[in-house]
Amino acid sequence: MASSRSLHGPSYFPNYYSLEDILATNEKLPCKFEKTVVGMGYLDSSGRSKDLDKGTKLELPLWLAAALGPRRKLVTCHLPRAFNERYREILRADATIVDLQGLAPYFYEFGRHLLPLVGAEGVTLGQLLTETLKQRLRRVMDSSLHCLEDDAAVHKARFDHLERTLFHTGRRMYQDHQLWLARRCHIITSIASTEQSGKRKLSEIS
Repeated sequence: MASSRSLHGPSYFPNYYSLEDILATNEKLPCKFEKTVVGMGYLDSSGRSKDLDKGTKLELPLWLAAALGPRRKLVTCHLPRAFNERYREILRADATIVDLQGLAPYFYEFGRHLLPLVGAEGVTLGQLLTETLKQRLRRVMDSSLHCLEDDAAVHKARFDHLERTLFHTGRRMYQDHQLWLARRCHIITSIASTEQSGKRKLSEIS
């Protein structure tokens, strides 16, 4: 997702070669162990046992939670802070005021990876991701098209990674369009000058 090309094939699904995917799946979420797991006590820095007992609650990186969760059913995954009820209410009320960069730098991608891990809450989460992007997209594109170069950093400071990609893509397309218009105007001006010159020559002959 670091280039405009990635917009045609974003790394929302597990992508071994995507740095963005690696960073997004390294975000942590709260998990509860449903079985005693032998030899994994080192995951709990507060415990002294070599094993993880049933009922232990830990925050695990998403990639590990995905490996232990749905198929093996060793852990139950819960929504992290960025998607809890409090923030869902704020995002539904006015998503444009939220600092997604501070909340979750890979908000949409992280959320997309969470969908198959959180059971029935996945439906609510999917709707939240869609509606949040709908609410914020106009501001992202308005900023990319109209802000001054010196103000760009300020405008995108609250955007998550996907929104920053859209911001830069929109800005680049706008600049390309302006260059095209400039060349077009040059061509039109040249044609108009040629026609005017031709009329003068005809008047001189007649």
